[in-house]
Amino acid sequence: MGVPPNPKVPKDPGSFGPKLFNLAGHVKNPCTFEAPFGLTVQEAIDQYGGGVWQGKKAGGGNAGGVSMGLIPPAEFDMKLDFLDAGPQGRYGCLGLGTGAVTIWDEDTRIIDVLYNICRFMAHESCGQCTPCREGTNWMMKITDRMRHGQGRREDLDLLIEIGDRIGIMPGTTICGLADGAGWPVKTAVRKFRKEFESYIQKGEKSSMLSLSVVGAH
Repeated sequence: MGVPPNPKVPKDPGSFGPKLFNLAGHVKNPCTFEAPFGLTVQEAIDQYGGGVWQGKKAGGGNAGGVSMGLIPPAEFDMKLDFLDAGPQGRYGCLGLGTGAVTIWDEDTRIIDVLYNICRFMAHESCGQCTPCREGTNWMMKITDRMRHGQGRREDLDLLIEIGDRIGIMPGTTICGLADGAGWPVKTAVRKFRKEFESYIQKGEKSSMLSLSVVGAH
């Protein structure tokens, strides 16, 4: 039961047996279920969640808790196993994590999703390590500005840089909270960049309109 080792991937031990998965967010039937490793995110939504709620389409989600990284609907063919959901997989995520799958619908803005994650991570940081203490707060403040229409084009690359540079993996923190804070940020920006750029563009247009009104008076 599960997924055998991939012979093309060195040191892949496979993902054998069943696992308890959690399905939450905008699905008809949020639940905890047991299934063999290897079912896809889409199969979990359809077979166990009853599909996306209110007849809507999915806007995105995560496959193992938000700290593992975010994925768009085009990547819902990701298998829920240690290889496909991990760094050696095709999707650029950190791993399977807790197997907690969360889905949001097409009417939910990705900037609101990301701000909520950043706010949680900033609150959870104990503050002992400077890169985590400062980095999580910077990410929270930047995403807060963006969701209020005050984003700048350079904010997107700055978010990626912060996400890449904090955590155990670059060797800058003691615990892994910073990695868990950085991964959803950098995967969100890389995979939903056009949506973020549209928020920034709308904010710029709004600012220009305000300036023109002030100038007219």
